[in-house]
Amino acid sequence: MTLLNRRRFLHLASVSAGALALPLPVLAAEPQALVPAEICGRWGFLNAKGVVEIAPRYEAVFGFASGLAAVRLNGKWGYIDGHGKAVLAPQFDEARNFHYGSSPVRMGKLWHFIRPDGKDAFPARFELARSFQDGRARVQLDGKWGYISTDGTMAIQPQYDGANGYNNDLAPVRRGDRWGYINKAGAVAIPFEYPGALSFNDGLAAIESAKLWGFVDTHGKLQIQPAWENTGEFSDAMCPVQKNGLWGIIDRSGKVLLQPAYTTMGNFDGNLLTVTEGKQSMYLDRSFKTVWHAPLPCGTISSAG
Repeated sequence: MTLLNRRRFLHLASVSAGALALPLPVLAAEPQALVPAEICGRWGFLNAKGVVEIAPRYEAVFGFASGLAAVRLNGKWGYIDGHGKAVLAPQFDEARNFHYGSSPVRMGKLWHFIRPDGKDAFPARFELARSFQDGRARVQLDGKWGYISTDGTMAIQPQYDGANGYNNDLAPVRRGDRWGYINKAGAVAIPFEYPGALSFNDGLAAIESAKLWGFVDTHGKLQIQPAWENTGEFSDAMCPVQKNGLWGIIDRSGKVLLQPAYTTMGNFDGNLLTVTEGKQSMYLDRSFKTVWHAPLPCGTISSAG
């Protein structure tokens, strides 16, 4: 298991080359508190107690968002509900999460947005597209990134070399080799001075300086000094960070709550945190107690029924 693009732990066997440089948006935990888990080479979903609720049968999955989860079966993506029932049969070449009533999907070379019934949310097509976040979705046209509103109209014209999702009314964007932050009107809120920059969460955003990562507030003031090789995102005042190749947890002051000891670490999905220690994958709760671990070797899987 790995933390893709320093962001939420998303469970993809492959992603488009253009997406590799673009962290995906922060998505809220679902009411049913189901989290993805890889079990013997297939993906299913656990409940908060670590019991399998949706059997592992998928090649790759995203976590639940807006009551639906994108899942891949036989090379195609579709959507299931919290009971594991197919809502949209696998048919898309790529898919992301539903937010604000629509989700980006790819069929062939182009992306578009669909509603939960599978119909087009609006007619526009894009080279790349990501889920709505904070009322905006980043899209790419002619190699440049901009943002659309929930009705599909262009809110920020494509002009940036890189872009991440809005949160706290700010979005990180790249011009040339430097990242800064713009507001929803497109005005520069934090200057273009960082080699790397991620979206805001809990009022803090990770920024890169001298090949290390720290955190700034929404005014661009440095709150946590750059000291980490890699970072996840804050959730309820906790954030995964990497040092000497291992992952741990810090709080909003930068204090280490969990010493770096894990090979990989995702972000919190509700109250659960996915980690690996050697070959052992597991979920920890917010007190860092083990709630579930993958069977080694593959064997009997506990199930809700």
